Amino acid sequence: MRPIRPIGPIRPIRLIRPIRPISPISPIRPISPIGPIILLLLLLSSCRRYELELYDDGKADVHFTFDWLTRYREVPEGMTFMWAHDGDAITYYDPTYRVLERTERLDAGTYYVTVMNKSFGEYGTMSFYRRNSHDEIMAVANTYHISDENAWDNGRTYMEEPERIGVASDTVQVPKTIDDITFRNYKEPSTQETIHIERKDTILPMTTTLNIHVKVRGIKYMRSLAGGGLSGYIMGLADGFLLNQRWRRTNVGDIKLTRWKMGYDDYNAYPDEALATDSLVRDGYIGWVHTSVETFGLPHGKELLRWRTPQDNYILLHFTLIDGRILNFGYPVGLNIRYRGDDGKTEIFTQGDVTLELDLVIDAPFYGDDEVPTLPYAQPSGSSAFDATVEPWGDDVNVDIPM
Repeated sequence: MRPIRPIGPIRPIRLIRPIRPISPISPIRPISPIGPIILLLLLLSSCRRYELELYDDGKADVHFTFDWLTRYREVPEGMTFMWAHDGDAITYYDPTYRVLERTERLDAGTYYVTVMNKSFGEYGTMSFYRRNSHDEIMAVANTYHISDENAWDNGRTYMEEPERIGVASDTVQVPKTIDDITFRNYKEPSTQETIHIERKDTILPMTTTLNIHVKVRGIKYMRSLAGGGLSGYIMGLADGFLLNQRWRRTNVGDIKLTRWKMGYDDYNAYPDEALATDSLVRDGYIGWVHTSVETFGLPHGKELLRWRTPQDNYILLHFTLIDGRILNFGYPVGLNIRYRGDDGKTEIFTQGDVTLELDLVIDAPFYGDDEVPTLPYAQPSGSSAFDATVEPWGDDVNVDIPM
């Protein structure tokens, strides 16, 4: 058997060839400039120089200014600006804080513009429907339902009193000046006539106020208003309106009456000072209660008196007496509600009249003294007061008095 020889030391293999350092005295060969010059000449020869050109787009400058104070009486913090172009479909909406003016560059055509204060989502008392239609966009009152078993009007549904909303509508005709974009040398003047259009839009209020005045006999027997002496509701008022047509909706709803105040001085109930000092008034037996509610007004088609019936509107007055008794008085008032200035003979009603204030009076000449609310005698609960009744004198009777 051959003996095993030990292996000697392993020699490393050179894998990388050492790089010879460059001698500092080695000459650097210059690069020839001919190549870059030729490349630059090729690039320049491939470009063409054009004169600077401008273009005319045929659009018009339309400057809108918005008058909030003349009719609406208040400048809002924000508004929504929208339009429909050459048709009914609203395609542009801009909620903005710029409420006094704006300028638009518009193509040729017809623009149906709508402006309203605030944005759709900022209203809590109404909702907006058909918002993509210029003709049919509408605001409709939100409602709430009474579901308290202890409430006198449990089960009834009321409209919210609408918060203030102002709307302006406009139609802008933009003429066509060119068929397409045209280009011209910057040194040449434009042959297109620049169109500038000025539009001033007045914002109109779209809500109104119904003022109610009720004559009450035996008013001193009513619990105080702060203590819930009077509540009620009125039926048959419009539940909304169309923004650009301005007409009220024909749908109706009820509004609850809560903010009552007392005193005939608030209403010209007694034009004759002598009547105002009548003992019945002075002693608190006859008085007046008043309230005002915000509303969209009467439904479309019921604005004039000759278009209504008594049953178109109804008011219910819910009294609580000082002894806790409850009395309700209801009246059909369709022929008694009047737009301010209407004497019952008005023959014409325009869109601009829809926000005139409304008045309703429960008294003569619509109701006699025996028809207005009459509260019976009452004493506070637990009172020790009593009534003394004196019988009328009868025939003479001789009575012996013992001495």
